Amino acid sequence: MKNILSILILISFISCSGVSLLSGGDPKDLYTEKFMVFIKAVKNEYKKGQSQHALKKLQSYKTEMLLPTEKALRRNLIGVINFSEKNYEQAIYNFDLALSTSRLDSGLTAQVHLNLASSYFKMGYIDRAYSTLSICDFKNLQKEESKKFHKLNYNLANELDRPIQSMKSLIWYLSNIGSLSGLKVEPMYEKLIGAFFQLEENQKKRILQEFEDEPFLVVGYLGYLETEKLYYKGSREDSKSLLSWVEERYANFQEIELLISNFKFRLENFTKMNPHAIGVILPRSGDKVEFGKRALVGIDNGIRELNNKLEGRPPFEIFVKDSEGSGVVGSYRVKELIEKHYVSVIIGGLFSSEATKEYLEAKKHGVLFISLSQIYLPKEEKNHLLIEIPGSVESLVENLFSEKMLNHFGKNAAVIYPNSERGQAYVDEFWRKAKIHNVNVTEVKSYNKKQTDHRDTIKKLLGLKYKRERQEELDIMEGIHSLEKSNTTRRIQTLKPIIDFDWVFIPSFPNEALQIIPSFSYFDAFNLNIIGGPSWRSKALSRESYKLGSLYFVGDDFSIKDKSFLNNFIDRYKVKPRLIEMRAFDAFQVVNSILADSSPTSRDELEILVRNKEKLTGITGSWVLQDNVWLKKMVPLKLRRGKIKPVFLEANKSL
Repeated sequence: MKNILSILILISFISCSGVSLLSGGDPKDLYTEKFMVFIKAVKNEYKKGQSQHALKKLQSYKTEMLLPTEKALRRNLIGVINFSEKNYEQAIYNFDLALSTSRLDSGLTAQVHLNLASSYFKMGYIDRAYSTLSICDFKNLQKEESKKFHKLNYNLANELDRPIQSMKSLIWYLSNIGSLSGLKVEPMYEKLIGAFFQLEENQKKRILQEFEDEPFLVVGYLGYLETEKLYYKGSREDSKSLLSWVEERYANFQEIELLISNFKFRLENFTKMNPHAIGVILPRSGDKVEFGKRALVGIDNGIRELNNKLEGRPPFEIFVKDSEGSGVVGSYRVKELIEKHYVSVIIGGLFSSEATKEYLEAKKHGVLFISLSQIYLPKEEKNHLLIEIPGSVESLVENLFSEKMLNHFGKNAAVIYPNSERGQAYVDEFWRKAKIHNVNVTEVKSYNKKQTDHRDTIKKLLGLKYKRERQEELDIMEGIHSLEKSNTTRRIQTLKPIIDFDWVFIPSFPNEALQIIPSFSYFDAFNLNIIGGPSWRSKALSRESYKLGSLYFVGDDFSIKDKSFLNNFIDRYKVKPRLIEMRAFDAFQVVNSILADSSPTSRDELEILVRNKEKLTGITGSWVLQDNVWLKKMVPLKLRRGKIKPVFLEANKSL
């Protein structure tokens, strides 16, 4: 009987078709061993591509002595093979016959209903497909088949404009995911969030209540998001009631519990706030002090310009604290600024090593943090109270995966990233976006930042490292080269590089890029599309670019049309502003975007104001709020022979 069971649990000969050959039901007393041996033989033939031969065997099999479930199983297999051959009418005919005798095997019955609905869907009979699914008990399906059921049901409900049903299907589809990071990399996640927040409040409440007895992280997270939304809308009592509901049912998920505790902490600590007090944290001592001084010049310029724009309103006051170049000290200064000076905004994080700890402390207190450098945290650990002036990791990767970029460069990508916290942040977000946009990531290789020779990494990327796997090709090429009559050129390698990607993303700093990029031509890989990040706008890369061919990077649009900023800065400080000064100044441009027309008196009012902003604008670009994270509008640029030009003509227009 164990052999019968192993034969019976046969799942999907053609997994992409949307139908399956057999159910995973219990075979006891439903199937004979002789019949299942026959089924196994048919399966083997089908696997070998002999679908017509397998079909003939099924059709000619004598059915007089078959049990009811065996008749149903045979008809289901005939239907599946017809489905794979796009003979949908014949498939439907056989699935209907299968249902007439399948009732004793609940798993098989559910599978046949799913197969029948898939056939109707392929023929465009949307109503029939939907009604067929409505009588299918998906809980009798195996895990993968259940996901197919919910995905099909979601598509059908959308076609028939049934938002509640499509929302339920999305929740069931994502129900087995147990972490927020796992949830957010799912392509269906964005559809879930979009669909949920398009519902009316009473519809959302009904959806949550319907799943209240199901231990699904996705339901708890939706409940938490709705809690935040209600609170920031001003529905305080409804928000607190829903928060209690979420905590009671979903606090067993550690990530949900952490979200709840942080939210409660913010609610309890939204106390006194001085709307005109701005905190600044910079390294004013230690080995980074010179950078701190330059940033302070930009801060001074920013506060002057901001206060000049105020008419009849109290001026802003800044409180400057020394981070001493340490994230630990910086996070303490954040707490000090909030508790002693009641600051409304904190500007800091001149270096990423400080920025992360400072932001996490500000986030804990629900205070807006404007970072002068990138913060290398997973996207789910960021929120609307963080604005990264240089453009976040998410901002850059969002640009890489824009429709225009993928159409221009292609949908086969490779990544070479530094083995560091920064590199890991980039590659994690790259994988997440690649999955959503169906981009094929052919290779992902890391390199050691402490090394200066990266040829080994490039050899791996180009398929030249493991010659044993290409031994036959190597022998042929060596034979050809041995017949060459003369060869005055030293041959670096015999094998040709394997370039199975359209472009390669290298989120490296300029000095690392200068060590990595020449290795491609060293191994005969020429004219590649190599894309970097904002730091590639550097003098070092520009000087060497004539040796490197065309390079691309995603960065800020620095075509500043308002020359008053430059003129005022030069008049005031007698020098031209550089990147650090411009970013520090831009922090105050962002503050002005938020507070120009409003004077919030509490932290919750300020938070509501930030969440309701559609766009923030500075001199180096603009930011938009997307999925609760501020993304900077960045532009793709081309570096060739020391000159930087936009990849697309419209890239340098105002965004």
